[in-house]
Amino acid sequence: MRISVLETSGLADRLPALLTDASASGDYRLLEWTGPTPPEWLDDLAVLHTRMSTDAPMAGLQAPPDPWDAARVAAHDARIAAGGQTVLTTAAEHVPSARLVGFSEIYVPAGRAAAMQADTLVLREHRGHRLGMLLKATTAQRLLQAAPHVEAVITYNAEENRPMLDVNEAMGFRAIGYEGGWLRT
Repeated sequence: MRISVLETSGLADRLPALLTDASASGDYRLLEWTGPTPPEWLDDLAVLHTRMSTDAPMAGLQAPPDPWDAARVAAHDARIAAGGQTVLTTAAEHVPSARLVGFSEIYVPAGRAAAMQADTLVLREHRGHRLGMLLKATTAQRLLQAAPHVEAVITYNAEENRPMLDVNEAMGFRAIGYEGGWLRT
């Protein structure tokens, strides 16, 4: 895993071009919320969290699917809030199906200068529309507005996840460390 940092200084100047380049087709619209997931999106977000365990590259490590349901999403949201963090979420809705097909979350700890870019995922069948960049850049823009005290964002990505690393690098993330994992059979 590559550990990367994005310094927020100057980010506001880079975001407009990234958002313009990433504008998606009319088949998609963005939804945004702060804090717990709205009840109407709990089931869809559960699908997206589950697909993080099956769709995100894991360096060839085999892990069983990690199933989520609406109750688990709500409990997760409650734990994050109880820990003094606010979650900024941007999701992509596929308009024809009225289903969420991608999301990006940033966890903002109260009073701290660093935030954590958590999950970002676009379902495999909806990739190729620049939704990853649109989701991440929109969430970063919201971070600048909602938490101007945040000076940096930390994230982790599989080194072989070149599409997401391309998005991160275009935004200004730079590598600061690496983490390895091994599977014993």
